[in-house]
Amino acid sequence: MRSLPAQLPGEMSDSYSGGSPGEDVHNEVQLREYLKIVIKYRSVIAAAIVLSVLFALMFAFTATPLYTTQSVVRISTYEPVLTGAKIEDMLQDRTRESTFLETQIQELKSFSLADKVLEDQAVRASITRQETKGFFAQLFGKKEQGPVSSFPSMYQAPIGLLKSYLAMIEVRPVRRTSLVGIQVTAEDPELAALIANRHATSYMDWVRQVRVEQQARGLTFLRAQSDELREKVADLDRELADYAETNSIVAVNKDENITAQKLSQLNRLLTDATAKRIEAENSYKEAEASLKKPSAGYDDASTQSMRSELAKLDGELQQLLGKFTDQYPRVQQLRAQVEGLRQSIEGQRRQIVSGLLAKMQAAQQEEKNFQEELDQQKSQAFELAKRQIQYNVLNRDLTSSRTMLENILRQIKETSLAVESNASNISVVDFATPPGSPSFPRKSFMVLIGAFFGVGLGLALALLLNYLDNTVRTPEDLVQLLRIPSLGVVPSFELEESPALLGTGGAGGASSQARGAPGTGRGAGGADPLAPLVPSDALKAIAFLSDPRSLAAEAYRTIRTGILLSQAGEPPRTFLITSAQSSEGKTTSCINLAASLASAGGRVVLIDADLRRPSVHKHFGLTKNSPGLVEVITGMSTIDEVAIRDVVKRVTLIPSGSIPPNPAELLGSLEMASLIDELAQAFDYVIIDSPPILPVTDSVILSRYVDGVVLVVRGASTPRKVIKDAKDRLRVVGARFLGAVLNDVDITSGDYYYYNRYYHSYYHNEANADGSSASSSRRKRRKEPPAESVNS
Repeated sequence: MRSLPAQLPGEMSDSYSGGSPGEDVHNEVQLREYLKIVIKYRSVIAAAIVLSVLFALMFAFTATPLYTTQSVVRISTYEPVLTGAKIEDMLQDRTRESTFLETQIQELKSFSLADKVLEDQAVRASITRQETKGFFAQLFGKKEQGPVSSFPSMYQAPIGLLKSYLAMIEVRPVRRTSLVGIQVTAEDPELAALIANRHATSYMDWVRQVRVEQQARGLTFLRAQSDELREKVADLDRELADYAETNSIVAVNKDENITAQKLSQLNRLLTDATAKRIEAENSYKEAEASLKKPSAGYDDASTQSMRSELAKLDGELQQLLGKFTDQYPRVQQLRAQVEGLRQSIEGQRRQIVSGLLAKMQAAQQEEKNFQEELDQQKSQAFELAKRQIQYNVLNRDLTSSRTMLENILRQIKETSLAVESNASNISVVDFATPPGSPSFPRKSFMVLIGAFFGVGLGLALALLLNYLDNTVRTPEDLVQLLRIPSLGVVPSFELEESPALLGTGGAGGASSQARGAPGTGRGAGGADPLAPLVPSDALKAIAFLSDPRSLAAEAYRTIRTGILLSQAGEPPRTFLITSAQSSEGKTTSCINLAASLASAGGRVVLIDADLRRPSVHKHFGLTKNSPGLVEVITGMSTIDEVAIRDVVKRVTLIPSGSIPPNPAELLGSLEMASLIDELAQAFDYVIIDSPPILPVTDSVILSRYVDGVVLVVRGASTPRKVIKDAKDRLRVVGARFLGAVLNDVDITSGDYYYYNRYYHSYYHNEANADGSSASSSRRKRRKEPPAESVNS
């Protein structure tokens, strides 16, 4: 059995992206993809732009024109009329708050102010007329009113009218100033100016009126409070006098209070008495202690005289005792005198101690007396203090009431002046005038907006349609999905014959002229070998015969080159043409690929291996049940008996033969493998047209016997999952992929915009460079067929 080549292209890496690595290249690829989407769905985008512009134009020319004007008011800080008045200072401080301007802006858009403006019957009637004469009001009629509520309204005008009025007004503060613009938009320019001016003046009057009403209410309250305070002060004054008289409170001042003065004096006397008593006690205790000692610390003058006499007699006695005995009369006499003096001194000292005791007792009694009198005075002071508590309460209440009355009287005067001044911090800077031109609709701007909206809508629809498209449209999509090389792109034959393509760039003209030659059944000199075998109806499926210079013919040349260069050294010789599902153009691809290889000088055998629904015989005008592959495999016929030579020059066809009951077993048999090897020895290339992969397993079986598999995918038709499943089935059995062909694509779509443009531009330049007329070109092409035509 013939060995299969080992250097065929395999699966690409999963990281394959069709471009060079790098973030810049990746971004460039993404931009190109978006550009392709835009070109692909350019008709959708153009339709969206046209519809948006038409709608914008219709709206711009049918919408009711609106006029806008503006009045400007100044909302400044309140300037006091009476400087230093608390009520005026309070108003000024309130206008200096950070939220004051924002509060006033909200008040400008309030229902209360709108209700005040709508008290003017002229304004009210004009707004009502405007609501009923607009284009959309006439188109849709009067809006339905909601259910009538029984809840009493706090406004004179209906809520709906208030909302309509405020919808016409827009308040815009001027940055970094205290100015506020009142912008009004209405269908009538005079009504817009009237409302803007009336709203500004009404706001100024409303703010002044609200402040005056607030101050008037405060003034009424203050006057009522002043009357009450006057009566209260008079009552408190009488009550305080009666209480002082009843409790004998002459003076409550600390300096004028007799009880307090007497209490202070007794306190000083008690302190002095206590000091004397302590001194007397100390003297008595020291004197009493000295009785036990011969100390002379408390002796008076007489005691000291007796002590001197005693010392003198005692000295004389001692002298006599030195000379005489105790029985000596003088000694006894002196002894008696000494003893007497000693007793006298002792008695004298006792009398001194008794005197100190009496002095101490007198001091104690004096202290006791002062203490008793002080306690009595304290009791009187405490009683007086108790009576003064209520007195002080009444006095403080009287004082506070007098102070409050004075403050209220002062505020009454200040408020009266503020009310009479009628001052305001709101003033009108600019009055509105009727505008000369409408502010809406701005036709050019609306058309521009419509165009931009159309572009956005078109791009969104393009991206959505591209996202919802799950088919393969470009070779790049095919490569990214299957990870195998893309051999080429075959355009749709019907589109190539369309007038749009025929009139583009000269290629179509050449194609139409080339189609006439083979159809006559004659070649150069009238000896065309295709005439007996290929009917004129079958020529449309063979691009090399019907139109050698068409896009399809160029596509099959590209596919032929890709297959021949798919491996190093010797190109693959046997390859299977299959597809994921039916009606994807694999049979047409087989025929054209065979013709392309034959035009390059190779000997080609085309095998119709679709034993279930064969279709190759239809393109060559053969009968369905003519003997073919089935008869060869089963041994009923030989190759030479069933082969049809030169259906296209150097192309031999082996039809499918009779439809067998077991096509999978026949195609998987050894006879089929041997047949392929035998044909590979006799011919340069063996092309097998097989059934689709997903419905049956015939193609999967045959993929093991060939050098490679070419997968045909119908562009913009076959779902991605179907293609991926077909490829996975072949990969499981180890099939070798030569590549994939994207067939029957719409070259007029945005996916192939540049391809179609460059191709026709090339052939258009070639036709212009030819320099000959159309008739001479036709005669020349009849005599000199293209070098790669099948007749060469």
